[in-house]
Amino acid sequence: MPPLRILVTGATGFLGPYVQGALAARGYEVVTTARSGGDAMVDLTQPGMVAAVLEALSPAFVLNLAAMAKLGDCELDPERAHRTNAQLPGLLAERCGDRLLHVSTDLVFDGRSAPYDERSATAPLSVYGGSKVEGEEAVVRLGGRVVRLPLLFGADARGRGASSSVRKALREQRIVELYTNEYRTPLHALDAAQGLAELIALRRCPQILHLPGPERCSRWELARRLCALHQLEAMPLVPVECQDGLRPRDVSLCGTWQARRSLDEMLEDA
Repeated sequence: MPPLRILVTGATGFLGPYVQGALAARGYEVVTTARSGGDAMVDLTQPGMVAAVLEALSPAFVLNLAAMAKLGDCELDPERAHRTNAQLPGLLAERCGDRLLHVSTDLVFDGRSAPYDERSATAPLSVYGGSKVEGEEAVVRLGGRVVRLPLLFGADARGRGASSSVRKALREQRIVELYTNEYRTPLHALDAAQGLAELIALRRCPQILHLPGPERCSRWELARRLCALHQLEAMPLVPVECQDGLRPRDVSLCGTWQARRSLDEMLEDA
């Protein structure tokens, strides 16, 4: 019997390589799409492209990582944010139904009632958060599943992810301002990818799931612990209070899924 073919969209982002590795380790055949790179280099938001790609690649299951994720970019181009974060998941769900696992974010919450579980009401503060809520609603309505991820970190050659961006700044001796009052439940991208692979195998589970990291902490605390564990000089790191109204102050997640590694174990691998 041939291996199950999984299509991973947005596969060249920070999480993509981790996901491909986790799926391959479980014996899946992985095919990928992205705007630049992947097995199919396409813009899935263009008319007819979702149907064409699904017909050409014939996946048994789709994991949607494609997103426009920078808050500032979404504020500047809300139409593109809507196409990518809201319309695209809906188009995939129309064709895939329960064969779709769509990745969302903790920033669908306003940060006033943490910790948030899967039943918590969404209340986004930004165009990004609002577009992700629209995408979630479309996927759930059409029978797909949604997984909300927190702040991700881990090794990345391009300096993406929370820990990689700190390491890159330290190497370049650049001042890095880190929020002391914005709380998340950070998760290593490897653990997130393994969690997503587990959920693909579990075809029967709730339509909305959280994958929280093991601890609630601020970006400042996360960076300090990274430096302490790896004996890195932390002088360029500067603690600041977040004043940005688009960023919720505490979107720590909770849920039934539990990370297997401690935060320190994850940071040692970052």
